[in-house]
Amino acid sequence: MRRVTTENQELLRDWLCRVGDFEYPDNTMCIGQEKDGQLIAVVGYNNFDPNACQIHVASTDVQWLTRDLLFAIFDYPFNKLKLKVILAPIGQNNSKSLNLCRKLGFRLVADIPYCHKDGNLILMAMEYDRCKWL
Repeated sequence: MRRVTTENQELLRDWLCRVGDFEYPDNTMCIGQEKDGQLIAVVGYNNFDPNACQIHVASTDVQWLTRDLLFAIFDYPFNKLKLKVILAPIGQNNSKSLNLCRKLGFRLVADIPYCHKDGNLILMAMEYDRCKWL
């Protein structure tokens, strides 16, 4: 059985940090995907400003993305927070994340040389009015 959860933000953020191999700030808000009671994915949001935030994703299961989670991913920043843009900062060598963002409808807005630990930082964006998942 699968379940989308926002319970226990500290646990969700710690899982995101461990699986995503990055230290996210304490104010990172998270949505988790459970499968049979075990976390298999966490989506985190941080660096909030009045119009935008960043999104980060980590998963341990190839089939982590469900319709319920997909709706929640975009409902939180766009409908609940009323933001206009979600930004996804991705290392240039992270082809899985880049492909996922493209499939979801994010568009490339910047390719910043030497700004990521693995080389260039690719910045993808999803605007509210382009989001087809709500």
